[in-house]
Amino acid sequence: MQFLYQPNAGDFQVEISNDDFTYIIKARRLQLDSVIKVRNLQDKKLYTYTIAEIKKKSALLTKISEQDSPKSHFSPLHLLWAIIDPKVIEKTLPFLNELGISRISFFYAEFSQRQFSLNLQRMQKILISSCQQCGRIDLMELEVLKDFDCVCERYTPFYAFDFGGEDIRQHNPFNEGAENGSVRVMVGAEGGFSQRERQRFAKIITLNDTLILRSESASVFLASLAKLA
Repeated sequence: MQFLYQPNAGDFQVEISNDDFTYIIKARRLQLDSVIKVRNLQDKKLYTYTIAEIKKKSALLTKISEQDSPKSHFSPLHLLWAIIDPKVIEKTLPFLNELGISRISFFYAEFSQRQFSLNLQRMQKILISSCQQCGRIDLMELEVLKDFDCVCERYTPFYAFDFGGEDIRQHNPFNEGAENGSVRVMVGAEGGFSQRERQRFAKIITLNDTLILRSESASVFLASLAKLA
């Protein structure tokens, strides 16, 4: 663990309990006056606390210092991801988080299964755990949009990662986006995109390969490519 997440990090005193208490006191067996690095994943500061008091089910931390963090690498990718099985999304989130994606906008495409429902609170906990492990200093933004049309209204222009477009190895949209801000790329559900959806695409990028990527594999591939930009 690179640091401990606490939403109130920055306050002079912070109390930890539940899983954090179990990990710090029971698993790591830290004692009074032990030093702990803490972040709130909002202000990008690293806070140093010492354990001032250990109770039966909680511990009180006292701040001893704070410092600004060096600027982290910015990933230009804003992923527009058609909703698939939430279990698959939750397993993929830590990979995308480690690769630095700043935002994911989920939406129901025509081939998304409507019975799927995303638990944003659970997903945020997954991201927090990932940040603590990999050292990411900001929290990825997540949102759920009603359907494909809502995405088009809010986030046009965007690239669609689909068949029949420019080879992404020849035209990497992230190279330009790294200088000019975020690049929005849409990834479809398991069945791909419908013909109606394709008719609204202005820009298509393609990986000309004999293999077909799954939705989650395509998302990780794009995030990796953006990381290199």
